Amino acid sequence: MKLERFISSLKNFDLFKEYDEKGLLKIFKELNYKIVEYKNEDVIFFENEECRNLSLILEGGVRIQKIDSLGRVLTVAEFDAFDIFGENLIFGNRDKYPMTVVSNGNSIILHIEKQSVIKLCLENQKFHLEFLKTISNKAIVLSTKLKEVTLKTIRQRICEYLLWQYSIQKTNTIYIGMSKKEWADKIGVQRPSLSRELIKMKEEDLIDYDKDTITIKNIKELENYIV
Repeated sequence: MKLERFISSLKNFDLFKEYDEKGLLKIFKELNYKIVEYKNEDVIFFENEECRNLSLILEGGVRIQKIDSLGRVLTVAEFDAFDIFGENLIFGNRDKYPMTVVSNGNSIILHIEKQSVIKLCLENQKFHLEFLKTISNKAIVLSTKLKEVTLKTIRQRICEYLLWQYSIQKTNTIYIGMSKKEWADKIGVQRPSLSRELIKMKEEDLIDYDKDTITIKNIKELENYIV
C-alpha cells in the first residue's frame, strides 16, 4: 500500500498534527516503514516478540490480550484508529511485547522501524516532544486499566459497564451487542464468573436479562456498588 493514500489520515495523529501533507511526504521518503493490512483476529505481535517498530493504527483497531496456559483470554486494553502502540517498548531494556496484540476487526497499520523513529526524534523537535508526551499519557492509561482489573470486584465492573451504557443508550433496557465471552474479555473477567454474577444480580432483583439485552431494575443500587 502507498503512503499517499493515508497521508491526510496521518494528521489525525498528535505526532504529525503540526505538519502539512507535503512536509509529511518529504519526511517519510527518508524513513523505513511498511503499511500492513490485517483481518479480524489476526495476531499482529505475539507475546515475547521483540518490539522493533512504532505502530500507528490507520484504520480499524487492536486489542492487547493476555492469554494464560489454559487458553483463557483477558483483554487489557483496546486501541482504535489514530491510536499508536509500541512507543513504551521500542527503546526499553525490556523491549519484548508482554502481551499479544490482535487485530480488532479489519485494520491497517503503519509500522515505522526503530532507527527511523530515532531519526524523527533527532531531526524533528515537534515530533520528539509529542512522542514523549504520548509515552507519558499511555503509561497513565495502562496503569489505571491494570488497577481497575486487579482491585474492582466483578459486580463493580458489571455495574460500571451497565451504568455507562445507560448514560449512552438513555434506556433501562441495555442492548449489549456482543457475546458473554466478548463482554467478559472487555471488563477483564472470565466468562463463567460473569455468568454467575449476572445470575446472582437477577436473583437479587437488580437486573433482568435475555439473550441480547439487560434491563436495569434498580439503578440506585447499581450506583451504590461503584461509589
